[in-house]
Amino acid sequence: MWGYGLWGENMKLHKVKEKKTGEKLTNEFPDQKVMIHMDKINKSYQMGEEKLHVLKDVSLTVEKGEFLAILGPSGSGKSTLMNMIGCMDIPDSGAYYLDGDAIHEKRDKELNKVRNREIGFIFQKYHLISTYTVVQNIIMPLLIRGMSHRQAQDACAETIHMLGLSDRLNHKPSELSGGQQQRVAIARALVSEPAVLLADEPTGALDTRSGEEVLKLFGKLNKMGHTIVMITHDLEVAKAARRTVKIVDGMVFE
Repeated sequence: MWGYGLWGENMKLHKVKEKKTGEKLTNEFPDQKVMIHMDKINKSYQMGEEKLHVLKDVSLTVEKGEFLAILGPSGSGKSTLMNMIGCMDIPDSGAYYLDGDAIHEKRDKELNKVRNREIGFIFQKYHLISTYTVVQNIIMPLLIRGMSHRQAQDACAETIHMLGLSDRLNHKPSELSGGQQQRVAIARALVSEPAVLLADEPTGALDTRSGEEVLKLFGKLNKMGHTIVMITHDLEVAKAARRTVKIVDGMVFE
């Protein structure tokens, strides 16, 4: 199944992936409007002789096309929750469905496949490859999937144009401002057409103006149909989302 969003000044249609046809999902969560469904998620870590209970009966539902902020202070469990949403970890107990797929039943190799296919990560520190140009950083996920350089560049042309990076393609990250580097990171996340854009403190390394521009861009992407989950400690940043939940001591509250 495919949805469509409007991209670029010429208002061309660009695919926003929902669910791949022909895939058989185990324990499929039946509500087709739901992108993320977590039910009583628990996660603990052993710290020496002490067992640290980081997530406590977390239940969370995010519909397709939502822009959700998860707001919490340092040590609240929001990073662990982000790792869970991003398929970097699985719960000790509870259920997690991503676009109908039972993530809690998967192991490392399966998680890697889902993460690479369905999650578009946007990090506070950008995580760009310093020796690569802008275009090389953006097309890297497509090359990993087996596309040729020409196919990859053609596939991301509209995304590059929309993000205002057309005149920066041959620049290295060190030649860009923080805001420009974050736009490159967003473009890299978008080109794989992920089910979810997962942003971890995306404005944390930016000045106020650049941060506001990134949040406006998220709003634009959300209006185009993209599901966005943003992790932040900053209430003002969270206000850019259409919905906010709070995480405190490993528990989530609306």
